[in-house]
Amino acid sequence: MRFLAIIVGLFLPTFAAAQVSDSTFRDYAEFSAFVDTHSQSRDITKLLTVLGGRDEYTKEQMANLQAQVFNLYPDVLPNKTIFHENDLGGGVRQEVRAYWTGLSYLYLYFLLHERDDALIVLRFAFNSSAEKIMENL
Repeated sequence: MRFLAIIVGLFLPTFAAAQVSDSTFRDYAEFSAFVDTHSQSRDITKLLTVLGGRDEYTKEQMANLQAQVFNLYPDVLPNKTIFHENDLGGGVRQEVRAYWTGLSYLYLYFLLHERDDALIVLRFAFNSSAEKIMENL
């Protein structure tokens, strides 16, 4: 099993309006469609940019991360599942997703806050190691 030596844990401040807009979706359906589309196509740059990483990485670092992901996952990831969901109360939940082809898996962790007006991504991480991603729980 190949291991992606990257864990991206982004703690997103919810007080700065610019940050909130990076990680805000109308609802869960919009969030889920976005994550599925960009995870299956291995577009880590888009995931990081929209989920709040635009100010965490330089353009060069983003390009390097994207190249590593394309190297580890040369083909699209057509299969998907949500294999862990945990309701923490108050509209806050954890979710772990897997995308794969053959024996190559990409795991994503999310800490979400579903409010009346929007769904906010509070934390996001990805890795090729299930063990590493489960450390977020």
